[in-house]
Amino acid sequence: MAVPHKGDGRFFFGGGVGGHFFFSGLLSSGTMSPMSRPVLLSYELTAELWRRFLEAHYACDRSLKWRYLWGVCCIVIGCLGFGGFYESGTLAALLLVTGFYGVLSKPLLVVRSLRRAGRHPFFGRELTVSAGPEELAVRSGNEGYSQPWDNFAGYRQLDPGLLLYHDHDAFFFIPAQAMSAGDRGRIREYLEAAGVPRW
Repeated sequence: MAVPHKGDGRFFFGGGVGGHFFFSGLLSSGTMSPMSRPVLLSYELTAELWRRFLEAHYACDRSLKWRYLWGVCCIVIGCLGFGGFYESGTLAALLLVTGFYGVLSKPLLVVRSLRRAGRHPFFGRELTVSAGPEELAVRSGNEGYSQPWDNFAGYRQLDPGLLLYHDHDAFFFIPAQAMSAGDRGRIREYLEAAGVPRW
């Protein structure tokens, strides 16, 4: 079971049955075809990895881009006020405060989300990810979860790696360095087969 935490771009991992998840049939022998054999990946949820994915996630937010541009305009107009181009110092100060809020919105969101990510139950731990034709499964120690691909609302392929979204604010990520080109292609095929759109 996976529980997305809305509003800050992070993803909570819930336990499976009794708080535990067991990979079933991942290492079974037999005549398993290459496409049906799951992609097995492993990586650590470090603070730096969280930061990179949060920055990439917020960089896709158009409202933050517009907020940044308006913030720059407010700062320029506010500086003009302090330079004597108009008389209201109060207005100039308010414009500067508004401008810095707009310019710093994205970095502040990243810092806030990263602080909350530090309370994530898997923060700093090693993850083992299995991506099969039917579902994505994640494990750390004896805890984990699994879910079908069609539970995801969309996905993005960005510089840090793959972001799998439950909604616009809750996502799970797989870093690019953990995947080969073939792994990445197979995961995209699983997503496309399940009808998950690329954002």
